Amino acid sequence: MIVQGLKLTLVGIIVVFLFLILLLILIHLSAKLLKPYTRKEASSLTSHRPSIPRGKSLFEDNHKLTAIISAAIAAHRKRRGRYRLP
Repeated sequence: MIVQGLKLTLVGIIVVFLFLILLLILIHLSAKLLKPYTRKEASSLTSHRPSIPRGKSLFEDNHKLTAIISAAIAAHRKRRGRYRLP
């Protein structure tokens, strides 16, 4: 009975190991086959840069965002009635 359990365990381990090897081979194969497409996508993504509106710096936008987040937190805390700011 113990020998059969060990055989079943060994067969299970071998099946899982072979499946993982097959999966690894398929991933490497698909990476090699799809390499031209990934280069094309990467070049199209790097060609577009996000634009910052003229007259505003990223620093000013961060100040606005910080003020908005702070106001939202204060409103939430006030509504919940706890964690009041001094």
